[in-house]
Parts: sequence; structure tokens; C-alpha cells
Amino acid sequence: MEDLATKIIPLVQMLIPGFVCTMIYYWLADMKKPGQFERTIQALIGTGLITLLVSGIRVLMEYIGAHWFVLGEWTPTVESAWGVGLAVLLGLGLAYASNHDYLYSIARKRGLTSRASYPEWIYAFRKRESKHVVLNFLDGRRLYGYPSVWPTDPKDGHFLITQPCWMNEEGEWVETPGIESYLVNNSDIYWVEFLE
Repeated sequence: MEDLATKIIPLVQMLIPGFVCTMIYYWLADMKKPGQFERTIQALIGTGLITLLVSGIRVLMEYIGAHWFVLGEWTPTVESAWGVGLAVLLGLGLAYASNHDYLYSIARKRGLTSRASYPEWIYAFRKRESKHVVLNFLDGRRLYGYPSVWPTDPKDGHFLITQPCWMNEEGEWVETPGIESYLVNNSDIYWVEFLE
């Protein structure tokens, strides 16, 4: 049993950067989380990339130490710290790029894909963040307002509509004095209109 523990602990320590990277990414990115198997594969790929980066940093630091000045001794602790630090930076960077559609916009411009880095539902709201909307309810009612928050999934979640205004049967907008916002269940919405 001790032999198994001495083999598993270094393996887990080696894999931690990839899991930290994917954990941070899925915490912050507006992405649907894939299954456990796919996330594990992504973590393993992340570990491989981070290991390559740490190896490159070690070579660079040894070169700097041999030619200019010594920052300190390269130890397993330093190597682990670089790995976790790079995992955090990589996870934050990928989440930022995903939430702002940077990588996919480059791929779209090159004709490599027609997709965005997030689902169409989120893309529609992200590209129209300053626009007001009209929510059309299943029962025919219409609510105008600004979507401060919108659901990340088209089937569930809630809209937080500020500056709300209802449309009556005559097609006139009716102000709602004293109401600052409405929290609307997405399952009650038939479609969303984006206004100019």
C-alpha cells in the first residue's frame, strides 16, 4: 500500500496544474461544462502544455543564471510553483479570451470556423449588450426593458429586466412606476426582440 501511495502522490502533483487551469476556465467562462471524461482529457492536455512551458522557463532561468545573475536554485518546489502559477494565468487568459470571443473571431476571419466561442444564445446578448429588449411571453404578454442579466442557457435561467415597461392590448407601452426591475423565468419566454 505504501508503494502505491508513493507512486500516486507524485502523479497527482504532476497533474494539478492542468486541473487548476480547467477548473478556473470553467468557473469563469460562459461555457457549458462538458462531461467528466472530456474535462479530464482537457486537464491532461493542459498539464502537458504547462509542463512544456515550465521546462522552457527552467532553460531560460538557467541561461540567465549562467550568463548574468542567479535568482536562486531550481528545486521541485520552484518547479511546482511555476506550474501552478502558469495554470492560473492560462485558465484566466483562456476564460478572458473565451468571454470576449478573441480566438474564435480570429478563426472566423481566417475562414476556419463560423462559430463563436460561446453558444449562439449568449453570443446574441453579448453582441447587443447596450440594447434594450422586448420579451414575448408564451401567454402573449410583452415586456420591454434592459437585460441586466440573461440566462446562459436558452431553456432555463432568468432574465433580470431593469427599466421595465409592459405593452397593453392596444399596443401602448404602460409605465410601471415604483418597479425597478423584474426577474423573469426564461421558460416563460417565447422569443426575444432586440431593439435599435
